[in-house]
Amino acid sequence: MLNKLALTLSIIFHPLLATTYVFLIIFTSDSFVAFLPQQYKVMLSLIVAINTILLPLLMLLIFKRIGLMKDFHLTNNRERVFPLAISILPYFFNIFLFTRLQTPLVLIKILQAGIYILLISALISYFWKISLHTTGMGGICGFLLSSAFQENQSALILLLICFIISGFLASARLLKGDHSPGQVYAGFLSGFAITFLVFNL
Repeated sequence: MLNKLALTLSIIFHPLLATTYVFLIIFTSDSFVAFLPQQYKVMLSLIVAINTILLPLLMLLIFKRIGLMKDFHLTNNRERVFPLAISILPYFFNIFLFTRLQTPLVLIKILQAGIYILLISALISYFWKISLHTTGMGGICGFLLSSAFQENQSALILLLICFIISGFLASARLLKGDHSPGQVYAGFLSGFAITFLVFNL
């Protein structure tokens, strides 16, 4: 039962989904961005999902096919380096599209935070198996705290929920035996700090 719950949490809060979750949060929040036309928000969300979920997944399939990685779980930390680094490219393409579409700067900053998280995670992964799941959740929490500082009242409630989910997710990763406590905590703190700094410097 606990193993199934751990697996479910790991799938629902997979790191590939983190950026799209942040966009869904901001588009349904009290932020001025939420008042953009609905069709425009749907279009932007689709662009984000394609560039931060579908394209990285496609690249993973290709890497598996040509033998650059043994499995999709990327259990070996050094096998993570190239997929993480190459996943940055769709983020740059996404920023290029958003710039052409003249989207609000806050949306571009979300993507910039994603790039920095991927880059730092790739560098760390060369030496150590940091938890990418908690890195993603840390990024979401960092964004929500930044939103709360900008007097977005709904962000406070979401931040509390996100912290609780992060705790459950960290426990799930430990239960599955994929990471040590240090790797889980380091992942959350790095994602949190990077995102918070991107929005506050």
